[in-house]
Amino acid sequence: MSSSLIFFLLLSLLCPKFSSASHVITFRTSTPLQPSGLAWDPIAQHFVVGSITGPTVHAISDAGVVEHLLSDPSVAGASGSATSVAVDHIRRRLIVGFSNPGSIAAYDLKSYGRIFAAPLPEMDTIPGGVAVDLKSGEAFVSSTKRGVVWKVGLEGTVRVLLESKIFGDQGLGGVVHVSRGYLLVVQPETGKIFKVDSDDGAVKEVISSSSSKLLMPTGHAIALHRDLSLVVATNRSVLSVKSDDSWSQAAVPDKSELEEGKTAIAVAIREGIRAYVLVQRKEGYQIEEVAWEKESEGDMVWGFVLLGLGLAYFMCWRFQMGKLASNFNKKHE
Repeated sequence: MSSSLIFFLLLSLLCPKFSSASHVITFRTSTPLQPSGLAWDPIAQHFVVGSITGPTVHAISDAGVVEHLLSDPSVAGASGSATSVAVDHIRRRLIVGFSNPGSIAAYDLKSYGRIFAAPLPEMDTIPGGVAVDLKSGEAFVSSTKRGVVWKVGLEGTVRVLLESKIFGDQGLGGVVHVSRGYLLVVQPETGKIFKVDSDDGAVKEVISSSSSKLLMPTGHAIALHRDLSLVVATNRSVLSVKSDDSWSQAAVPDKSELEEGKTAIAVAIREGIRAYVLVQRKEGYQIEEVAWEKESEGDMVWGFVLLGLGLAYFMCWRFQMGKLASNFNKKHE
């Protein structure tokens, strides 16, 4: 075997693959499904999406198999939409925000039978996001029409948690519940993030740290990582937003740009760690694992380190082989 061949074999073993290794789920349906909202069901091990084209909810497996879970025109009407979804895996409930008319409903995740359904006070609203307090089971719904957040009890009672002039005349988008007793909600038109007390509705804007610009134009969907950082979807990118002071200030330390022709619709966190984004493209829809830029840079660094080690090992091996051959030749002269 030639030395060159051995060297390239070493490279193939030692160097990581620099192509994208993120998990991509491509799915197609026989019905005109236009997915809206994204959640991960850790028990059933599949994603859950709503639909703009009807009051329906579907499951999507890792293999891209689409399963119809429920349709409830009696809540939203035949022309209604399931705009937002959230999974309460503790109580095995699925929380769905509907539009036309605006309403909130809960379903059993085994039978998909309805537990409760309740109209929102503003029935012409479109839910911007739904979040669940896994400890209490209470749900929270934001409105895309204006700056209001509703709190929904276990039995479906709805009350206004927050209605503030701090939002101006702009509505709200995605919302998440943090176990420390507050919500984080994003305002799509401005890209601002707000911290909301989940008990009394006290609200304040999360300001930018000195190291990064926080405003995220068209930021509309958010998900909460296990380390309490946020994953925020804008139209053309996914951002990681972190805070070191319980969300008085925050920064954007990492991001992931979408490929040309793709638009982010929603985000979800799988198993509390891995971020996934629902994207629309010309060919249809995909659910993609987010490949962060800094992680890719780290892989490149390790690749070059391993490449250097492989090259050093090869040169050492070649020197030893040359020395051995020279000694062998001397013995036979």
